[in-house]
Amino acid sequence: MKKYKIGFFIAIISLALTSNAQELLTPEDAVSYSLNKNFDIILAKNDADISKINNNKATAGMFPKINVTTGDVFNLSNVNQKFTTGQTVNKNWVPINSFNAGLNMNWTIFDGMKMFATKDRLAALQSLGEIQLKSQIQNTVAQILEAYYDIARQIQQIKALQETAKISEERVTLSQKKLDVGYSDKTPLLQAKVDFSSQKINILQQQTILQQKKIVLNNLMGRDANTDFSVIDSIIVDVLPEWRSIKDSSVANNYLVQSALKNIDIAKFQHKEINAQRLPSINFSSGYTFTQNNSKAGLQLFNRSYGPTFGLNAVIPVFNGGMVKKQLEASAVNIASQEVQLAQVKNNLDAQVLSAYQNFDFAQKVLQLNEETVQAARENVEITLERFRLNESNSLDIRTAQSSLEDALYNVILARYNAKIAEIELKRLSNKLVK
Repeated sequence: MKKYKIGFFIAIISLALTSNAQELLTPEDAVSYSLNKNFDIILAKNDADISKINNNKATAGMFPKINVTTGDVFNLSNVNQKFTTGQTVNKNWVPINSFNAGLNMNWTIFDGMKMFATKDRLAALQSLGEIQLKSQIQNTVAQILEAYYDIARQIQQIKALQETAKISEERVTLSQKKLDVGYSDKTPLLQAKVDFSSQKINILQQQTILQQKKIVLNNLMGRDANTDFSVIDSIIVDVLPEWRSIKDSSVANNYLVQSALKNIDIAKFQHKEINAQRLPSINFSSGYTFTQNNSKAGLQLFNRSYGPTFGLNAVIPVFNGGMVKKQLEASAVNIASQEVQLAQVKNNLDAQVLSAYQNFDFAQKVLQLNEETVQAARENVEITLERFRLNESNSLDIRTAQSSLEDALYNVILARYNAKIAEIELKRLSNKLVK
């Protein structure tokens, strides 16, 4: 009966791992869903859309401004008028009405090329927004995949614990049989039961951790945290090209490098905008106006004027207190700073790529060794169990072999996961996670 209960517990745990088959979430599914629902991606897309909207000739000031104006003013005035005929008019509280309307156009036709520099800067800002969106997508996809494979690793770990728990189950069975026939005392049986009980608790703890990791992935995907799902628990590590190829690809494609280059362009366009303030500006204006004044002050009942207007206005900067000069000096320093930041980004990128590649290479080597260790550990457990059945070994030998297998399984799972994470990081740095 006890053996049945033990086996039943293992079956329940195994069932728990596969009960979520109603939604099998693949890595591709997780990434695809996140591209539309992840909050950081949505916000980055909105920022990119704003920079795109702002990139137009109107914002740059290239188009004329047209306004319709109108006004109607009524006032009471004290009037003292004297005409050439000698006639005089003196009245108090005379109602006077002034009405005007007009259509006016103002167009800056030259501003030292400032508007063209502004348009170039707006275009660069749009490109920067697109680059930052792509960068955010790469970073988010990396987070999604790391969280996904962390769940796969956790499931593998639970399965490894189940495998070693079956060894404890076998120990309980064998120890009970030896106790029943008088080949052993009760100590091995009790120890086996204690070990198995600890493993059951550990499996339950790992199950809780698994659910928490699912919450993390759901949150990253932008969906309800309580959404249940299963994943493909195998972790396949891709074969990557040699170091030099990865480094060159990263420098050429990394979005941080592209952003730094674009920031240099933006700083240079800002410099041109400031320098344009030193040059003359020419404005053209035209319109049509209508004005009428109604008065009961004297002989003239109303005064009306209307017609088109044209004008050309030039402003030539002479002295502004040295403000533009100082702005240009600060702008030049800003350009130099952006160039330093580019060098810093490239240097940091080299370090990150080298570190990730070394981690990947190390994890692969460790993985290969641990896979060999697992095979040896499993064979050792089988031999030790058989010797225990034949009374050629004791329970301590089995516990030692079992512990070695647990360590080997944990290490091989961790090494495979670490290799996958290093692979993801290398692809992120070279913008190869999302095409």
